[in-house]
Amino acid sequence: MINKKFALGYVVLSAVLARYFLTTDQIISQIRYMGSWEPFWYSNICIGGNCKIPSLNCATNMNCAKTIGCVQTCLLDNIDRQDKIAACAYLCEMTYGYENKQFKELIDCMLQNKCLLQYPEDGPCKGSNADAITSVTSMEDIEGDWWVLRGINCGEAPYPGGYDWYPCQHERFIKSASGQWINNVTYCGGKKDECTTDIIVTIANVSMPAPGVVNHVYTDAPLDPQEEDWRLVSMPHPDYALMLWCGRLPVL
Repeated sequence: MINKKFALGYVVLSAVLARYFLTTDQIISQIRYMGSWEPFWYSNICIGGNCKIPSLNCATNMNCAKTIGCVQTCLLDNIDRQDKIAACAYLCEMTYGYENKQFKELIDCMLQNKCLLQYPEDGPCKGSNADAITSVTSMEDIEGDWWVLRGINCGEAPYPGGYDWYPCQHERFIKSASGQWINNVTYCGGKKDECTTDIIVTIANVSMPAPGVVNHVYTDAPLDPQEEDWRLVSMPHPDYALMLWCGRLPVL
């Protein structure tokens, strides 16, 4: 009964907020969502039963509340393009929700209790460790600054996320004072060389488990663990390389 009351309360609150903060199209999308068991009712009943305290803490923290509002907008604006939601939500998490304690606690609770549903896969993973070049054998071989010039994940099928299209993607492979190699990554949300967000910074611990393979484990990911393998498949010049990457998240 407590779970149902929480969900009904959410419905009433959603209706009140929708009147003031949503466009007509978003209100229609919200009504459509409220007519479905998944994700609307399932997620909210699950959160109501398992994550009340993290939810209340998030609601009283400005950045956490902005993050949830941003993700909700992603859901409403992409109701007929479910494959676009993950990339949109990722930018919400890396801007408003970046290193936000209340958001991280809420997401952790939702993951532990399976309140978050799986996102659609963002295209096939191309290549394997066997495709990587063998001439690059240590992180020292690729140390320094790298810029992303072109990619294949540009927002069209079979890669709807558009992650390679983010402007200003700058990678910096650095050996820290502790001896741990890191990739200090900066980029912005957007496409066609136009930023729609401020510059985003993220850090990954990196290693080379096999020749030409750079494993990334992100230290500041809202959805933890976030892990990627970058495979160098061609490096005709020390300043240029062709790389294929595949990533893994708990719900993607």
